[in-house]
Amino acid sequence: MNDFKSLFLENYLKFGLGSMSKQDVDSLVMSLLDRYGSVDHVPLAKSSNQDVSEFLKTPVSKIKKLRYDAALKFGGHIEEEAQGRLLAALANASLETEGSKICLIIEDSLAKNWLQGKLKKHHQIFDYSFNAEIVKVSGKGLFQVLDSIFDKKQIDKFRDGYKCANDEANSDKRIKIFKEITMEFAKSAATAAGGSVYTVVKNHLGIT
Repeated sequence: MNDFKSLFLENYLKFGLGSMSKQDVDSLVMSLLDRYGSVDHVPLAKSSNQDVSEFLKTPVSKIKKLRYDAALKFGGHIEEEAQGRLLAALANASLETEGSKICLIIEDSLAKNWLQGKLKKHHQIFDYSFNAEIVKVSGKGLFQVLDSIFDKKQIDKFRDGYKCANDEANSDKRIKIFKEITMEFAKSAATAAGGSVYTVVKNHLGIT
């Protein structure tokens, strides 16, 4: 808990005692809980908004806002933070049972807004009409985003696995293949990127 305490005091006292608003204090604590956890030292980053809501006895809507504010104000470099969160979401992505779109469950507002911005930049369409936290994107669109950010060697391996999954006729097998390659890609891409990207993925996926 020494890192938790040190970072809290560093940020809290940065502009003088009492200068930080209650909202910012709450966001800072949320950031540190996601990073370091509480008494059990297990980062809350890998827990869903609902689980954190129950643990902290706080409405889900407030948890979502605190996490978004925390990422913007205390998460370090926004671009790297968003990249790490995208990889964490991709690690648990799925492939449509029938079709080739990639489905990402993204509770994280920062990661979702960042991904959607990148997709728009590449003139790609995303769909979250069925559920605001489920983003469906074409393989072409997602790979255009990934190609502009992560290590080519890791992406090429992921692209080959994606094609292999798409070619599988058995729906259960294709989903299983895809889940295996997304987790592998998330870990390898995060390792290759290093720095805060790796730290974010490590905290969200519970990598030791």
